[in-house]
Amino acid sequence: MSSQDLIRPGLTTPFTGHLAQIKLRLRKKVPKLTANDVRRARIPYYEAIASELYEEGCVNAAFLVLHLIEYEDQYVQPTSDPAVEDHRLRHSRSLLDFFRESLATAEANMQLERFDSEVSELLAIARNLTRDSEKHWLARQFFLIALDRCIDCSPDGRIKWDALVRYYYAEFLIKQRNHLEAMKMLEHATTSLEKAKMEETLTTLDENGERLIVAISTLLFDVNRQLAEDCKTATAWIREQYIRDAHKAALKTLKPSIMAEAFFAYGRFLFSKRQYREALEKYNQAFQQAELDGGKEELLCSVTLARAATYHRLRQPMKCEAMLQLVDRRTRSEQVPVSSLCRADYYYTAATLELEDDPSEPERIEWLADRLRQAANTFRHFGREDKTIAARCLEALVRGEQSFGEYATELLPAAASTSDDALFRVIDWVGF
Repeated sequence: MSSQDLIRPGLTTPFTGHLAQIKLRLRKKVPKLTANDVRRARIPYYEAIASELYEEGCVNAAFLVLHLIEYEDQYVQPTSDPAVEDHRLRHSRSLLDFFRESLATAEANMQLERFDSEVSELLAIARNLTRDSEKHWLARQFFLIALDRCIDCSPDGRIKWDALVRYYYAEFLIKQRNHLEAMKMLEHATTSLEKAKMEETLTTLDENGERLIVAISTLLFDVNRQLAEDCKTATAWIREQYIRDAHKAALKTLKPSIMAEAFFAYGRFLFSKRQYREALEKYNQAFQQAELDGGKEELLCSVTLARAATYHRLRQPMKCEAMLQLVDRRTRSEQVPVSSLCRADYYYTAATLELEDDPSEPERIEWLADRLRQAANTFRHFGREDKTIAARCLEALVRGEQSFGEYATELLPAAASTSDDALFRVIDWVGF
């Protein structure tokens, strides 16, 4: 065997007839790289993406990517944790690739003067970014950009897309607990739609989307209800305004479940102002709407207990007792799906109302104490610390009535009917 027989045919052999096959085999082993692939491997990835956008004529998109990276670097200080740094926009290849395609599409639509499609793409980017809590700052930027770009849409398109962007932006703001800014966005969208008489024609972008005005009103109800809850200690007229606005928004939804909650909240506010007849009217409307909904058994129980308390204030004991018996039957029935929390509310409310009448029979006092103990244990199980404390305080007063003597007569009505301050004074005094 000669030395030539030991040489594998290749580029160094004289077998030139095999060169084409050898080149083909080698070419298959080497990946085909474009100029962009080489650039992405040689310079920082975000710079390569910006360069590609710029060269394709998407100048605004290219500078937007660089601006967002600069913005993040300015407001998010570097850390020594690699896991945190990898999530930065400049290092996130998946996010940069997403921007590469989406922003190019948005700018192409702008250059072709398809402004509705441009806003739609920008809104889609913003909604996509809301899924990642670490990219919420980016989502906010794109919501604002989409809102700004609505200016170039056609008159009808401007109203439509402005309302849609404000709706989804408000939805995002609510999750951020920025209820005041969300309320302003929703009110602006509602005014625009009503002025243009487009309430009946537009729907949300979700699958099987509901009418946009209904979706906006639903969010507006939630926002105003939360604002009313947040300003309990503020001036009464401020809270009343939020409650009225929530009620007004709920009526626009035409949803029995939401309308029931709105009437109930309004009724409780009127009850706190001692406008008992007006409160009773709202409670009755809440009860009707909850029955229409058919799936609000717990709300039905809460409304019925509120009606009982109102009848008690109006000195109508027969109707008060009828309401309490109705709740008793509903919470005992195996056919009605209510939680034991409703039963605890029943025990607490019934005991509270009876304590206000100052019962004197020892057997009745013991019965009330047992019911309050059951209510307190249930409230504690469900994490309702405020009601747990209230029930414990009343139980302590009831069980210690004989020892308190003349003091109990003065303390029981105040502790049972009004403020938390009275309850905490009793806690301090009893030492419990």
